[in-house]
Amino acid sequence: MNPYIIPSTLKSRVTHWIALPSLLILLPNYLAFAAITTCPAGYISDEFASTDYSNLGSTASPPILGVNQLLNGLRSESYTIASNSLVTTGSLDAGGSNFYRPKTLAGNLQSFEFFQDFTNKGSSRAVSYTFKNSFTNESQALTNVSLSIYDIDVNYLGTGTGNGGTTAGTRYFEFSDQVTITGFTSAGASVTPTLTYRGIGITTTAPYRQTTTTGSVLCSTDSVDERCKVSVAFNQPIVRVDVSYGNNPNLEYYDNTTGTVGNPGDQLINIVFDGYCYLPQPRLTYTKALSSSRKTNTDQFTVQIKDNADNSVVTNGISSVTTSGSGNTVTTGTGTTGTFKVNPAKTYTLTEAVSGTTNLVDYTALYACRRSDGTTVTTLDPKNLKLTYGDNWACTITNDRSNYVFSGIVFNDNGQITSPAKDDVSTKYLNNSLYFNGRYDSPTESGIPFTTGHTITLNKCAGDSGTFSPQTVNINSDGTYSFNLTSAQVGSYTRLCVTQNEPSNYAYSVDTTSDVRQINIINSQYNYPSNDFGDVIQENAALVLIKSQYVHDCSLNNLATIGVNYEGSANSAYSIKPISGIVPGQCIAYRIEAINRGNVSLTDIVIKDTLQSKNDSNNSLITSTLVNPTPIGENSGTPSFATNSVSIGNNGTVTTNTFSLGATTTATRRHAIRFNTKYGTTISN
Repeated sequence: MNPYIIPSTLKSRVTHWIALPSLLILLPNYLAFAAITTCPAGYISDEFASTDYSNLGSTASPPILGVNQLLNGLRSESYTIASNSLVTTGSLDAGGSNFYRPKTLAGNLQSFEFFQDFTNKGSSRAVSYTFKNSFTNESQALTNVSLSIYDIDVNYLGTGTGNGGTTAGTRYFEFSDQVTITGFTSAGASVTPTLTYRGIGITTTAPYRQTTTTGSVLCSTDSVDERCKVSVAFNQPIVRVDVSYGNNPNLEYYDNTTGTVGNPGDQLINIVFDGYCYLPQPRLTYTKALSSSRKTNTDQFTVQIKDNADNSVVTNGISSVTTSGSGNTVTTGTGTTGTFKVNPAKTYTLTEAVSGTTNLVDYTALYACRRSDGTTVTTLDPKNLKLTYGDNWACTITNDRSNYVFSGIVFNDNGQITSPAKDDVSTKYLNNSLYFNGRYDSPTESGIPFTTGHTITLNKCAGDSGTFSPQTVNINSDGTYSFNLTSAQVGSYTRLCVTQNEPSNYAYSVDTTSDVRQINIINSQYNYPSNDFGDVIQENAALVLIKSQYVHDCSLNNLATIGVNYEGSANSAYSIKPISGIVPGQCIAYRIEAINRGNVSLTDIVIKDTLQSKNDSNNSLITSTLVNPTPIGENSGTPSFATNSVSIGNNGTVTTNTFSLGATTTATRRHAIRFNTKYGTTISN
């Protein structure tokens, strides 16, 4: 006897038709198409391929789960290994459905069909997706992971009559799906995803389920009906996703097939991975070039990339690695590996092998690599090449006929500071590690454009004997320069020097490096790059002097007792504000602070300040004389005052001895002096 007021032919969700006494309604399907996942710059957007659903899912019951399956994705890029596991809380009906299998939904949407038969409403089952890196076998975090769950519906059967174990007046359901989705970071912390879509009748927070507790919301098992759909996305990288599936515990259940109270019937959901992001496996292209003609036209070269772990040549299977051509021409499409993937966990050696009549002793080799954005790999060791995820390098080996190359760049060492100001000691200078550091920081900094007369000279170094023909070249339009010398020109010199020659109208007149660079010649090394010169305009000079004053009645006994308030009144502290209302016979104490806002130490600094001495409108001589207290240096007497500095009671120039300013701490960046003067109207007072 059926204890429910429902048609006895309604079984389970397999048909997903709603049967009413006089009306049959087929619910509409809404096709859903996953949008391409938006990824950070340099990342690849991908999603599971149909083979990934097949490899991880199972047609068996109970399912045989996929473990350590390399994800194919849609981009043929992935180095991610995925595994599945199932954890059951409570129990499943022994004779019921127990599937976790690949399923094609409407619109050819691939999914995992999670089909279960729980024994009671407290039972649930979680499927876990874990991701590892195929190169390291360690956890692999995926970014912007998004997934959708379809067919989250509820089947209301009817009201109990008090027969067959049911309670009269209680509403019974065959099932009421509920789903919770949780991510985990590589540190094991759980992550709650952001809800990006839900069917109009589904809860706004997990566990996601239909909000109705009085009726049915049914969707066809192979549809993508939006009413029964939830989509989520993770806003931080995760290495694992858990999808927990069960029933709404707040309802009562009846298995209409077996007639069992408290036992939900068969139920299913569909799980779809909409997308995820990851950095692609590194790419490398290695190509041959010749800067001068071959010694013999039959000389040819084979570019090789070797695995440092076992010295094996990983490019042996590429047919285009050997050059053809004559003179300095390499036939297009030869002498190149093309673009291929490398293992980011390994290091490689760039090298070449001979072909034809080649003797490598006749040639020098210059290695250079550029990233996909056009920037140069500045620190390059061709014997220990290591690329990481997202790298795409094009490397070239250029052969010359044993010539030496000396090169560099004249660069603007401004740390990309805009709106420069010569007295600015704000954080845009003090917290800018790239500004005035004596290093070329590409791509933040750039070469200084050519100015007429701006040249570089290569010559023997001062004090060296012998005969060397000095060479001078103009700076190129991008600030670079290069010298190309034969072995005969270099001769037996063990060092050479390059000198920057600045024209008189040169705007970048402040040096951040020496204008002379010494190059040490190493046996069998022919390429000497990065002999760089750093300059900035006057407004970006590292040394800043700030002069402030304090007006008083000449009763001051200790210069150190006066505080510093640059923006305050000159009558209350050392101030940079203009003096007003001073009368003859008053005193002015001065403070001059030297600040190094750059990132290299400054040496041999001398502060000079000439005391006032001029005629006023009545042709009377106005003088300012040095008076007690004795001038002091704030930093334990540093800077000290030179023996020729103006003495007490006289007019002249305050002069310090040389001192240095460091570039690491506030204490070493700043030194100041203080001295007191008396303001008069005639030379006698």
